[in-house]
Amino acid sequence: MGEENFKNRGELVFETLKREILDLRLKPGQMISENDICDRFGVSRTPVRDALRLLQEQGFVETVPYRGTYVTLLSLDNIKQMIYMRVAVETMVLRDFTQVRTPMVMEDIRHAIAQQKALTQEPGFEPEQFYHMDAQMHSIWFWAVKRQKLWEMLQAQQLHYTRFRMLDFITETDFERIIGEHEELFQLISQGDEKGLEESLKEHLYYSMKRMRHSIEVDYKDYFEEEPEEGRFVI
Repeated sequence: MGEENFKNRGELVFETLKREILDLRLKPGQMISENDICDRFGVSRTPVRDALRLLQEQGFVETVPYRGTYVTLLSLDNIKQMIYMRVAVETMVLRDFTQVRTPMVMEDIRHAIAQQKALTQEPGFEPEQFYHMDAQMHSIWFWAVKRQKLWEMLQAQQLHYTRFRMLDFITETDFERIIGEHEELFQLISQGDEKGLEESLKEHLYYSMKRMRHSIEVDYKDYFEEEPEEGRFVI
């Protein structure tokens, strides 16, 4: 029983820290103190070290000898390639979806957009709430064409892409623009306009990279790994 509780404490520390890294409550490059975590969770060093070891194995933190443990930085090259892959995959999924869409599934999309609108009307809503609603809407067409495994694979790219998307929403002020793009996608799906849908989706998924160019180079420069000069902002 004691061993089980010990394991559960380690899992709690691991899951909590992982979520805080993904939500950017623990920022890229931020130092993580074993002592602070022990005090915070009321546990000994052993479950904390186990949790940090798992986080390191999954790439969320790195330990620098004689310095400490730090949240890993974001790789802009990894993020660019993930966006490229997502555009390619989701374009094909939406092309299939336009052929099999049903009134019921279209109503699911309409409802998802309505929920996004309602959320943005709430004072002090959290960007991470919008992030999860956004992801839920995009997942609808993956599930409708039985490509949920592809969606799960895309969502599993948490280390860089998910954190970048969270930074995108944290720094975004024009949520009405995003909702407008979702409504445009909805209309193009309704019309079965595959060419228009492809262009709209590409612009929708790449927009954050363009919008955040200054933030990446200046405001949040310390969040990102150094890039080779020739590789900067080629998207």
